[in-house]
Amino acid sequence: MNADAPQTETSPTTHDPATTDGDRVLAVVNYILFLVGPANGVTMIIAAILAYVRRPSAASWLQSHFTYQIYTLWIGFAIFLLGLLTFWLLIGFVIWALGTIWVVVRAAVGLVRLVDGRPHPDPRALLF
Repeated sequence: MNADAPQTETSPTTHDPATTDGDRVLAVVNYILFLVGPANGVTMIIAAILAYVRRPSAASWLQSHFTYQIYTLWIGFAIFLLGLLTFWLLIGFVIWALGTIWVVVRAAVGLVRLVDGRPHPDPRALLF
């Protein structure tokens, strides 16, 4: 092997296993916070803050999960506001219910992908 040739990384992460494992556990905790988030909203904000903090230093496949979580918060917040603004039309309740289902399904799909060790294919997608 040529000593001057650039080394290529064959593993999916460039971080040591301890850091990757810690980020993976944090991503699992974040998804759990998103699952209970529609009940109070605060846990979703906490999860997104943690995702913002850890995303830059995480492995790329975990960065996709943190990005997915951040987008889930912001889109979920927009759905909440839309429901709030249309509540007087009596459709706001339906919007909130659909938004709750959307957040829970996104968290469940993300959690399954994370447990399988797969990155999220399109973390900025509106759906799943």
